[in-house]
Order: sequence, then C-alpha cells, then structure tokens
Amino acid sequence: MATTLTIVRGQDLEKQYVLDPDQVYRIGRGNTCQIPLSDPMSSRVHAIIRFQDGQWVVEDASSRNGTYLGGQKIDEALLVNGSVIRIGSTEIAFGTLESPAEGDDANSPATETLMHDVPIANESFYLNPNNTIYDKKRVEDLLDLYQLSIQLLRSEEPDRVPELTLELIKARTKATFVGFLWLDDHGALQPSKSLPENESGKTKLSRKLTDMVIRNQRAVWFKNQQAVRDVALKGFSDVICVPLLSDNKPLGAIHVYREDKEFKDSDFDFTISASQILSMALVRARRQAILQTRNEQLVARSADFDELLGDSVPMKTLKERIVRVAAASGCVLIRGESGSGKELVARALHRASPRADRPMLSVNCAAIPSELMESQLFGHKKGAFTGADSDHPGWFQQAHTGTLFLDEVGELTLEGQAKLLRILEGHPFLPVGSKQEVRVDVRVIAATNRDLREFVQQKRFREDLYYRLSVFELSIPPLRERGTDVGKLIHHFFEHFRKLHGRQKLQLSPDALELLLKYHWPGNVRQLRNVIDSAVVMAADDEIRSSDLGLRDTGSEPIETLRIDQWEQRLIREALKRTGDKVPEAAVLLGLSRATLYRKLEEYNIERS
Repeated sequence: MATTLTIVRGQDLEKQYVLDPDQVYRIGRGNTCQIPLSDPMSSRVHAIIRFQDGQWVVEDASSRNGTYLGGQKIDEALLVNGSVIRIGSTEIAFGTLESPAEGDDANSPATETLMHDVPIANESFYLNPNNTIYDKKRVEDLLDLYQLSIQLLRSEEPDRVPELTLELIKARTKATFVGFLWLDDHGALQPSKSLPENESGKTKLSRKLTDMVIRNQRAVWFKNQQAVRDVALKGFSDVICVPLLSDNKPLGAIHVYREDKEFKDSDFDFTISASQILSMALVRARRQAILQTRNEQLVARSADFDELLGDSVPMKTLKERIVRVAAASGCVLIRGESGSGKELVARALHRASPRADRPMLSVNCAAIPSELMESQLFGHKKGAFTGADSDHPGWFQQAHTGTLFLDEVGELTLEGQAKLLRILEGHPFLPVGSKQEVRVDVRVIAATNRDLREFVQQKRFREDLYYRLSVFELSIPPLRERGTDVGKLIHHFFEHFRKLHGRQKLQLSPDALELLLKYHWPGNVRQLRNVIDSAVVMAADDEIRSSDLGLRDTGSEPIETLRIDQWEQRLIREALKRTGDKVPEAAVLLGLSRATLYRKLEEYNIERS
C-alpha cells in the first residue's frame, strides 16, 4: 500500500498526498511547497520530508513556531506508520492508519429520548466542566475554534461566515448533513446554507425544531426524531440544534444531522462553541457590510473623490509636497480659501502617512459653540456641567493613534488653544470635570482660510501654538489659478450628477461650457460642484444652457468678496503684470516696500513668470 500524508486537522481536512521516495517534500505556506498549508502559524517552508536510507524522515526547516511529532518538538525524526506531525493547529498523519470506529465513546449515554438541553450564554462559550484544558481532545477543539475565529475575522462577506462554520462543524462532528436557518427582518425563517449542497433540495431543515430552540434559547441534542415527531427528521438517528443569539435576540439556528451512529459529548460541546463564534462574527460582518454600503451612498451623494484631481503646475507642486510631508510626524497647517479642498488635502496626507490604517476624524471648529469647545475636543465626565448626563470621550481620545483634522482652527477659544498646545507638546490633558489625566497619540492637521499671523497680532491666537501647528505648511491654490483643471473638474462633476439624478441623456451646451471655463469661481471647487448639481436638476430639457447655470455677476468683474486678502492678491498680480514681474516697480505701484512685497509673494504663494 502506498505511503501517504493525510491532513487530519486544520484546513483542507482529509486531503491526502501520496509520497514518492525519489522526491523531497516541502511543507509550508510558500508557493514552492509540495504540501501547501494556510495555517497562520506555519512558516513559508516549515518542514521537509524525504526518504533516506530506506526510511522516511521529517526535518524542521528552521521554522518560527517549531515542528512537533507525537507532542514533542523535533529538529529531525524518523516517521513510522501512524506518526502525526503537528504544525501550528494543523495535524498531518503519516502512513495508512484508518480512523477509529465512530460512536465508540464509552461515555456516550444510550438514552433514546431528549439527551441534552443546554441554555446558550451570550458572552461565553459552553464548555463541558468534565473536560479540562489538559485533555487532548479539548486542546484539539480549542485549536479548531481558534482557527475558525481567525478565518471569520478575516471574512467581510456575511454569506461566507456561516459557510465557513458549517464546513468545520461537518468535518469535526462527522455529520451527514449540516444547515443554517436565519431569521429575516420580519421574523420569518429563511434557508441560508446547507452542506452538502447537492443535498439541500432533498433534505429539509426542521422548522419545528428551530422554533423550539429559538423560543427557549436552548441548544438541544436528540437521539432520534421521535422526540419531536417531525417528518423532516425521518431517517436521521441523531440530531443537534443550536440557536444563534446576539444580545438575547435570535439570529437563526444551526442544524447538525447524522444518519448512522450517534454524536459524542464533544461533538455537542464543539457545535455550541462554534455556533456562538458564528453569532458574533455574523453580527460583525453584517454591520461591516451596512457601514460599507452607507459610506458608498454618502460618497455618491456628495460627489466626493479620493484623489486630488488636476495636473496644473500648482496642483503638481501641492501633490509632491503632500507626499513629502505625509512621511513626517509633525503638525501640518493647510491654508486655502473656502471651498478649495482643505479637507481633501488632509485626507490625502493621512492616506499617505504611516497612520493610514488608523482613524482620521474631522472637526469643524467654527461649527462648535464656544461654550462646548473644550468638551467636544477633550471630553467631559458625567455631571461636569448641566446636560452632561454621561461620560463623553472627546475628539482627541476618539482619534487616538490616528489623525485629527481641525478645520477653521482659528475659531478655537483661547482656553482650547492652551490645551491643544499641551497635547502637541506631548503632555496629558484633563477632560472637563475629570481628575484623571489622559494621554493620546494623535497627529494634528489644522486648516484655516484666515491669516493666523494677523490673529496672533490681534491676540486672538497664541503665537506659540501658531508655530507649533505650522511645522509644515501647505497652501492650496484657488480654482481660478488652476488653469485646465477647471475643465477636468467640470467633466467629473457633470458625469457624476448626471448619473446620480438619472439624466444620462443630458448634455452641456458649448455656451454653458464656455461660461463655466471663464468664470472666476470665488467659491472654488465647492461652488463649482454645487452649480453643476443644480444645473443638472433644473435643466428643462436634455441640454444645459447658460441660463441654467446659477452663476451670479457673470457679465462683469464683480465685487464677489469683501475679503482684504483676496483683493491684495489680485492687486499684487495686476501690479506684477503691469511691470513685467519686476518687484521693485510693482512695490512702487502698490505703495509698499520691497521687503513687504516679497513677504506677501511668499505668503500668498504667488509665482512670477
């Protein structure tokens, strides 16, 4: 009879390999291994098996977690008929030994009616107190449950979660048939999954049994179908049914049927434990799917995008600086006009940083009432002030290990600025009403459309905080200075809103497109997005005309803003244009000193041709 290796525990259960004495076999997770494993505790090449001097030998290949034979860690050992190699939670049998006869458990009761009726706990696995952690069978069960937990944590598909669990339960209990019934939003039972799949049309899961275990919230184990007198169980000699619960609310039930022999105590225990892991994993996977769907819907409605669109010179420069700054750890101050995309730049910084796999939270400081500023940012304890009915973790605690984006940071109160400075200097802080200090690890990205240096002079912003925030400073060019980027953004938003509002036949007239390209966009990208969104909705027929565009003062150069800094930039550019980019002559026209003009050129990031 041929020499074989058979996987008797772990993934690919019962898979068998016939060994050739002339070949060397590598075992592990690597692509070059003849016997591949997916066990997370396996090294790429974990062990080697070869035929040497008339005998088979197993050798550990300097693995990280070691190779075991007969429970002993080995470097090299001879293999004999019946040897079991253990790698992580995977066991591989050498030889042709057959499995022991099923149902020979001496402890298996011979009762023919209801055998077990076990309440299901919501927060812990059911473990038979007669078994101890030192029992070999219990250790094997725990390794299987550990492996199942890892697989379910990796799975984000709700449909795949019960499938993985059923596969393991069927292999572990030697069941003839396993299935899963779930409760829909209306409380009706729905078939979800059964194994083997080709039996699903032939075998029907007992709804009577399902109703009973869900109603009583208890797992049951029968010795024959007469106990429930259900025709669905006819032909099965043994039945286990376990309810799936989450916060005492039923999700469904797991069914495990056997045509011959009987289940063992360990099969019942294992099914309960695996079912409870399934309950938690199923709830997590469903919540993840809901969050993903809602996020996609929010992105679709807001016409958001993940990258900075545009390849104009100012945008290329900004993107290059983002890549460099993201790799650093200091604070970043983003300056730009309203609607220019400061939060988008902050997200680009976060995604390119080492913290990309951790949370980024965004806070608009201008939208927080001054009296609640400290509470929202730094948290508060129950009873700290009127209305504080419970403890509240502030934005800094919620963003721990990640990134916190503070938009309109110039609106922070002076008290809030003092606490923010302490955090940036590495000190702990006290939530409002608390006596226990909190320390967080947060990278702060701040943004403003105001001149913080002017605020410093007016004593509205701390000078030391300004220098701490502006370790790195990024300036976002206004839309009117981005040249051909305007056309790309028009196309992006037009295609998005045309699809969102179901107007795929809608076209943009040449006159409307020309007007959009020539407009000065004082509200920047946000205004462009809103104008196109409105035009797509309001267009009376299949073409957007100039009259459909909600642009004000398009016939002349309007006074669209009273912001001094924006008029300063216009006047400086006009002076440079009239003097051929000669700073001394432009300074004379503007009535400024050359030093002041040079400073403003740098402040506004104005480039000379």
